[in-house]
Formats: sequence, C-alpha cells, structure tokens
Amino acid sequence: MYFEEFKIGQRFQCESFLVTEEEIHTFAMKYDPHPIHIDQEFAENNSMFNGIISSGFLTLSAMWGQWIRLGKFGNEFIVGKNFDYVKFTAPVRMNDTLTTEVEIVEKKLSSKSGRGEITLKFVVTNQQDEVVLLTQINVLLKTRKTIQQEKVITR
Repeated sequence: MYFEEFKIGQRFQCESFLVTEEEIHTFAMKYDPHPIHIDQEFAENNSMFNGIISSGFLTLSAMWGQWIRLGKFGNEFIVGKNFDYVKFTAPVRMNDTLTTEVEIVEKKLSSKSGRGEITLKFVVTNQQDEVVLLTQINVLLKTRKTIQQEKVITR
C-alpha cells in the first residue's frame, strides 16, 4: 500500500502463530543463548518464570514476519526507520499462540519528495488475551505522486 492508502486509526489483524519449543530453542541457540531460553533446569530454578520462555527478540521477529506476510507493504515499502519503544509485558512460553493487531497512529509526508512516514503500533497477545509485546515502529513508504507532481497537477 502507498502512503496515501493508510489512514490514522486504521487497524489490521495478522494471522495468529504458534510458538513452538523447537523455535524457541533454535532461535535462542543462534541469537539469544541465555539459559532462560534453553536450559529447563536453570529456567525453573533461577528465574521468576518457572520455566523456559521465548526470547523477546523471537517474539518481535515473528510479529514483524506476520505483518509482512499480511501483504500491506509491497514495493511501496522503502525502509524501517526506528522503534519508538519496545515493551515485553509478559513471558511467551512454548505452545503459546500469538496474535498481532496493528494500528496506524501517525502519518506525515517526508521532506524528500515521493515519500511518507507512517507510525505503526503493534499489540501482540497470547491465547488468553494477555498482552505480551507492545511496540511502535516508524517506516518510510512511497507516495503515489511526488510532491512536485502534485504541485504541477493542481496548477
């Protein structure tokens, strides 16, 4: 979708996804090998979670993947700019089913012609409707017409 097609307040529901034991372990071994993600005995005896939990970065990556698979960003997507915040609000455990809702909370034209910036708020919940992740991301998208072209058209 182009910048102009997104509206403030617009919401999108991503397809739910299951977080498996294998995914937690594989991701943790490669990217976040803290024992709380890979060692059951350690996680049971040395954490407040009483067992293995997913890396927050796995949850964040899976959330983004589900958003991209929804197909709202095509060739119009230029780049992700930044996160305003990332909050891991509850642990994600093996066999949790996570659902992501995305809301457009802000949009503005870029000072560079042909671009617009949108701010997306992501809320990820588990199967008990408990929020496990909150984040807000700013991205650049192509506009349908450059600002210069719009000025010519309106003359």
